[in-house]
Amino acid sequence: MTVRKHWVILARDSGAAIVAGLIPFLFMGLLSNAPYGFAADLSILRVIALLWLLVCWMVVAMIWTAYYLDVWIVTDKHIYIIDQIGLFNRKVRTLSLDHVEEISVRTEGFLQTYFDFGSIEIHTASPTEENAHFEGMPNPAYVRSLVLDQIEHFVKLEKENQVLSTTTKDQEKLIHLVGHEVKSYLTKSAGALAAIAEGDLGSVPQPVQQMAGSALQETRKGVDTVMDLLQGSDAAKGTLTIEKKPFDAKASILAIAQALKPNAAAKGLGFNLFAGDLPAQAGGTYILNGDEAKLRDQVFRNLIDNAIRYTPSGSIRMDIMTNGRIIRFEVKDSGVGITPADMQKLFTEGGHGANSTAVNPESTGFGLSIAKQIVEAHGGRIWAESASAGTGATFIVELPTA
Repeated sequence: MTVRKHWVILARDSGAAIVAGLIPFLFMGLLSNAPYGFAADLSILRVIALLWLLVCWMVVAMIWTAYYLDVWIVTDKHIYIIDQIGLFNRKVRTLSLDHVEEISVRTEGFLQTYFDFGSIEIHTASPTEENAHFEGMPNPAYVRSLVLDQIEHFVKLEKENQVLSTTTKDQEKLIHLVGHEVKSYLTKSAGALAAIAEGDLGSVPQPVQQMAGSALQETRKGVDTVMDLLQGSDAAKGTLTIEKKPFDAKASILAIAQALKPNAAAKGLGFNLFAGDLPAQAGGTYILNGDEAKLRDQVFRNLIDNAIRYTPSGSIRMDIMTNGRIIRFEVKDSGVGITPADMQKLFTEGGHGANSTAVNPESTGFGLSIAKQIVEAHGGRIWAESASAGTGATFIVELPTA
């Protein structure tokens, strides 16, 4: 709401100035008609009267300027007070609604009561903010009511935000507590199942070995899901820890591709990995200075695993290239592709595509969001390219070399 002084104030002040400007002319009219020789030459008086009229006209202009530029702007959190002092001076200050202690309204006399205007004064509880006073405010009781309603709404929102913040912190603690406990149990179970499936505990019947292998695969998926939730919670809180050390990105990606190759073969997918030629100045290395575990598991592995999951048939191609300054890793698939609408949701927390859960029910929606956080923490960038649904997709990561 924008508030200016009541029009009666403008009429009163400008009317007085206009009347003052006309008085000399009335006086000269009386002199010109006066008897006994008073109707003398009045040219000098006319000049003075015109100068006086000019001064009064400037006063009217100043009154109008002050009327138009003296405003209060009431918003949902502040009151902006603009005081026009003369023609070329202006004072602007801000009053926070949460600092308002008392609002008083005063209406005096017949004119103020009849035309519904008066003065309003706001007292603050802040030692750094001045009290605010506005004379000639139209409908001051309504303005007072509006400000009080906003203060009440503001206080209510603050309380709700405090409750929400406390609830969020409690949820994050619960996620970490439960997540770490579940991860511990799943890891132990995975170790036991791996021992059975790999024959470390002696030979077991083939059906038991197959069941243990299947259970091991599901348990590892459970561990990955819990890790996604924990990493997502850390990323949301801004407590994601990065431990940088030099490591060979090419060797790390080759190891991941080798580990995931059986998954691609089980779906009958073509699975090819190429390493681009290195220029002489690069020294023949793909060394990154970064957190190998996070880049390997949350970025490289995540992109390759997603390509396998979201490609029902066809092929997957991975490329590693470098120009000596940047290492570029691409994963290109012939899978379900990405629609323009889903492209907007990629790399956001919980950013599921419209049909992604139908293709990959285990998706938590945190994977690409975490990958983006980790890549950007290493000074790199990650993005996706796809013509549309059904045309496949390419995910690209660029990271600076050590």
